[in-house]
Amino acid sequence: MMRAQSLTASQAYAETAVLEANRTPANFLTCAIRPAGIFGEGDVQLLPPMVTAYRKRQTKFQIGVNENLFDFTYVENVAYAHLLAVQALMHTHTIAPTIPLDTERVDGEAFLVTNGQPVYFWDFARAVWHEAGDRLPLSKVWRLDPDFAWAIGGILEWVFWALGKKPSLTRQQARYSTLNKYHNIDKARSRLGYSPLVDLDEGIRRGVRYMLEQDEKAGQKKDQ
Repeated sequence: MMRAQSLTASQAYAETAVLEANRTPANFLTCAIRPAGIFGEGDVQLLPPMVTAYRKRQTKFQIGVNENLFDFTYVENVAYAHLLAVQALMHTHTIAPTIPLDTERVDGEAFLVTNGQPVYFWDFARAVWHEAGDRLPLSKVWRLDPDFAWAIGGILEWVFWALGKKPSLTRQQARYSTLNKYHNIDKARSRLGYSPLVDLDEGIRRGVRYMLEQDEKAGQKKDQ
């Protein structure tokens, strides 16, 4: 049994429950997969807002100087990590009740999973925009001070709340886009045998093209 989590408070509690259930009973084995920044076909959280920003011609803005490294994970790589974990748990089950060495153990453990390609946050966003059709040169990009962007996000939240709408910039988004958020996946590599199947550029290409194709199909249905 596994649980894929990015560690917000509620997800952290859920992961703890899953890991504490390991070997209760002795032949019930669990582990946790922690992917970071999942994106790809069917993505509803990461790619859609970025493509929407492109369509609203907002690609000429960035928050901060773009020196914060971020990890993103293509969805197929996340699925692959789950399959590897299942195989590892099944292997451990066949040798029960023997417990593997700490350096080899999978059950009761959590594994960080990413594409293994930390990238500057706005470089990722611009790669998404480029795939969607954006060709704005970097020389025309305006850099917003993070504190200023955070304050503007707060104002927009209040204004759009009063209008019953969602703003294009929030304080959370302003903070998120300037964080350093990358991870060491050596544990997943060594114990699960994990290595990403799809690199970042190909994942972006697949994810954005899928979005554009779905939008085109939706537009065709409206015209019928």
